[in-house]
Amino acid sequence: MRTLKASFLLIGPWDARLQELGAHVATDLNQAWHWIQDSTYNVVALSVTLVLGKKFDEFYEEIKRSNPATQFIAVVPQDFSANQLAVLHQEYTFFRVMTTFQDPDLESHLFSALEEANQRKQDENLALLIREQTAKLKRLQIELEERVQKRTRFLTEARRKLFLTNSRIEGFKGALMAVHQASSVGEIEQLLNDSLAATVQTSWIRIFFHPQDEIFARQVTAQLNFTQLQVPLFRQHEKVGSIFYLRAPDHPFTKDESDFLMRTAEAVALALDRIQKLKESESLKEQWEATFNSMSDPVVLIDHNYNIIQSNKAADERLREREHMIPARKCHQALYNREEPCPGCQRGGNFRVQSSDAQPRTFEVYSHSLVLDSDKPAVYVNLYHDITAQLKMERQILESAKMAELGTIGSSIAHELNNPLGGILSFTQLIKMEMKPDNPLYPDIVEMEAGVQRCKEIVQNLLGFTRNPNADQEGDCSLKEVCTRALKIVELQTKSQGMDVRLHFPGTDVEVLGHLNLLAQALKNLLQNSIDRINEKNRQLKGFKGQIDIEISAGPGFAHIFIKDNGLPEKNPSLPIGLGVPVATQILRDHEADLEFFSGPEHENVAKISFTRLVLRS
Repeated sequence: MRTLKASFLLIGPWDARLQELGAHVATDLNQAWHWIQDSTYNVVALSVTLVLGKKFDEFYEEIKRSNPATQFIAVVPQDFSANQLAVLHQEYTFFRVMTTFQDPDLESHLFSALEEANQRKQDENLALLIREQTAKLKRLQIELEERVQKRTRFLTEARRKLFLTNSRIEGFKGALMAVHQASSVGEIEQLLNDSLAATVQTSWIRIFFHPQDEIFARQVTAQLNFTQLQVPLFRQHEKVGSIFYLRAPDHPFTKDESDFLMRTAEAVALALDRIQKLKESESLKEQWEATFNSMSDPVVLIDHNYNIIQSNKAADERLREREHMIPARKCHQALYNREEPCPGCQRGGNFRVQSSDAQPRTFEVYSHSLVLDSDKPAVYVNLYHDITAQLKMERQILESAKMAELGTIGSSIAHELNNPLGGILSFTQLIKMEMKPDNPLYPDIVEMEAGVQRCKEIVQNLLGFTRNPNADQEGDCSLKEVCTRALKIVELQTKSQGMDVRLHFPGTDVEVLGHLNLLAQALKNLLQNSIDRINEKNRQLKGFKGQIDIEISAGPGFAHIFIKDNGLPEKNPSLPIGLGVPVATQILRDHEADLEFFSGPEHENVAKISFTRLVLRS
């Protein structure tokens, strides 16, 4: 029996006991060729006769392609030509040369070759790492040099801009004070020109309302010998006029000066727009309400007596009495059907609370105090985040971690039991063959054989489930076998928890094209999701009897698998919560199968798998 993974490949009449070291023993080069297609070996031992064969070159290249560090041990008769052996060694590089298959130091040679192969792998990995780190250091050095150059240029430019900005800030401060001190347009023009003359050397500043500003701009261009900068003034995005900055014709405005004067013009526009303050306040209020109502989680504003002052739309939906809402309703009454404040309530802090509905939901409450009036007690803004699904997911993660650990332990136990079971089965069959059917012990021997077969089947299923699912080849898969294999993995859970599992299979077998292990894993994940829902409902209803139905149906060109359970209904039946659901969905999508969830006529949870790649038998 070939183990799942081995480091040694022995070709020829080697001692079968070497398999206990984890070695694969092949009878000839053809059998070894099939094994190296899906496995890699660190040590290959064979006779020099096979080395001289026509197929060895191709075999040697395939071995080195998959694992360049593989070491070869050759068995060479004592009368073999030394010159020819030297030529072979130069061409294929043998780690050891033995004279017989029963060499007493064979195990030592094998493990020495294994150590050499591992050492070469480490050397290759180290060399690759050194090359990568060297290239990375060179890139970092280049990047660092570029950054230093950029930073130097940036600092030089920043110093210049800082000096210019400081002078502009002083000028802008003076301009703002001039704008707010003025009581008329004429005073704004005079005070603004006095404050900006030293900063941007303005000679004249004029303000005109629309449309007189366009007439004045044409007059300056045609009649006056000045350099002008016209900046429009807006009120609520509507042009109300322009401000003109004028100075000597031989001194045009730079881009920085234009930007600075535009900002000054904004202050002038605000001064002219004081009457619009009330409208701006109303607009800000509307924006705040829109933001408040856009939050997906319920948010309420309560006073020190737990009375709801204001709530957003999400909270209104939670209240269920949106049209008849009473402003002074207590938050614990409206949200959680409680007559007293919620246990553990901490206004102004974070706490967790659970509703007392038929299906309790858990909320994480984020509460912050807010002082609206210094003479009145503070109010509290509470945000209620539903974490029911999050807690369920955390429990599933914990259970999945436990199952993963149990799977690892189960795989180890299965490996340990597999060989003894094979021996027990062989001896039982030998006893059965030598015993006559009329012997009084014959029925007991038959029963023993059947029991060993059942144990071996369980071990094989466990090994198949824990094996890498991508290792098996795509082929014809029986849906009955897929369902049976998945059910056996979770059978211990269903039996220990008293769940009733019913199978509804058609008389004729239905086969699809795919990977048996992958499909079994997908089905096992869906069954685990049903078991979790039943356990969740059992925690709420003591003595609840869980039931799972697995049904296979087929028609022309399609086949369906239905998994039904009477567990706790999903909040959104089409998007169930479960760690294994995304994995199962991806596996089925790779097999061109569709997975959908819905609620059945009797409110049961239903998972439907639709296959289209059926195998048709003539």
